[in-house]
Amino acid sequence: MEALRDEIGIYLQDLELVLFEELRKAFAQAFRHVLEHLDIVIRDKRDPRFEVKERVETTLETLLGVQVSFKRRRYNDTVTGDSVYLLDEVLGMVEGTQTSPALANLMLHLAMMMSYRDAEESLEQFYGYRPVCHETIRQVVLKTGKALEEIDEEKLRNPQGKRKADLIFVEADGLHVSLQNEKRHSIEEFSATIHEGWEPRTPGSKDFKLVNPNLYRTQQGADFWEQASRYIYSIYDIDDDTTVVINGDRASWIRQGIDYFPKAIYQVDRYHLKRDIRNIFGKDSKVTVELFQALDSTDVTGSTFLAKLAEAKLRLRDSDKAKDCQRLLNDLTDIPEATVDYRRRLKALNRPVESLRGLGAGESQMSRYSQRVKGKRSWKPEGLGAMMEVLAWQYGERMNEFNHRISEVLNHVEFTPLAVKNVVKKAVRKVTCFNRWDAGVPIKNAGRTWSSGISNLMHRLNESGMPI
Repeated sequence: MEALRDEIGIYLQDLELVLFEELRKAFAQAFRHVLEHLDIVIRDKRDPRFEVKERVETTLETLLGVQVSFKRRRYNDTVTGDSVYLLDEVLGMVEGTQTSPALANLMLHLAMMMSYRDAEESLEQFYGYRPVCHETIRQVVLKTGKALEEIDEEKLRNPQGKRKADLIFVEADGLHVSLQNEKRHSIEEFSATIHEGWEPRTPGSKDFKLVNPNLYRTQQGADFWEQASRYIYSIYDIDDDTTVVINGDRASWIRQGIDYFPKAIYQVDRYHLKRDIRNIFGKDSKVTVELFQALDSTDVTGSTFLAKLAEAKLRLRDSDKAKDCQRLLNDLTDIPEATVDYRRRLKALNRPVESLRGLGAGESQMSRYSQRVKGKRSWKPEGLGAMMEVLAWQYGERMNEFNHRISEVLNHVEFTPLAVKNVVKKAVRKVTCFNRWDAGVPIKNAGRTWSSGISNLMHRLNESGMPI
């Protein structure tokens, strides 16, 4: 074995790294040829209103960690007087950036998991050099967040949802986040997790996931439901047969949501309610056990629990806890039915509840947000908004929708995605003249020392009959 290893003279890591470097070089050359050929295609197919002015070189940082420099034509729009690069418009390249969409997408996903500086360091460790700085990553998040907000604003202007659902859940919550160099020390993000219930993550699984999850968030709490309801109506065709279940803590802004739908019920989030009871009466106290039993009784009006809570308050000796209990009573007095599990209330209305589960997705979602935006971090309002918007789309499984918006950009210049795809195929064949048996591997002639023995291996493989 040792003799064979000495004869070959290389290790797998050496082979992988050197071949990867050769792949990057070949990719850069092919990418440049394809882009410049597409620029010619666009020149020949363009609207006559665009006058060619000059060819301008630009450089892209790409997913493979190699810079690709190429030239594309700058045009003058004779109608608007604007200076435009049609290649950038057609391919959906973001104006003012030198980052390829694929690399930007990688940066975006890293930024959702870690700080911008940590994302920068992760890319540097992977590529062996620093392809972008943390500020570039931040700008990608800001621009993406703004674009996603604009998509939602467009929906809110004319909500025309078509999806039908008998039952829609809206779990609302707020998240306080520290601000950076602002008069206010913190800001509240208002969020709603919208879904249609639960289904097994895989057939036969005991692990469940939300059905058709969507997330809405804003920093404008005063008109939260005005905007959130429009967002929900942009997805669903809601009528008198649709029941909307709203779940949240005792915050007054959350319970206002029942006024925005024909048939809606509000449930005080039972996790928060039980937590408050434990804090007031003790985790395992007899009173806490009795209150939990009353909370789960068959009384769908909630009056049994409220009476039990008022009685328990009279036995409190701690004045601070008595005040906390009174505040709890004050919040619940007008809405006793909201303390009852929504499934009991639906069952009393002859609605099937067998497949329904306890609510709590909103709280889980806040925890996911918190992992990225809280801790020792502080934000500018616009930076926080952009990050929260990106996270909302990601966690709501809407990123595919954003990726598909590229079709709209292409249609604006009368260039369909299928046409571009076909042009790219032809361009690759034309500019690379690819013939796998005639193509050469540059490292084969690089010398044994420089290539860590790989050039020698390539020659020997070639001599054995493998066309390299």
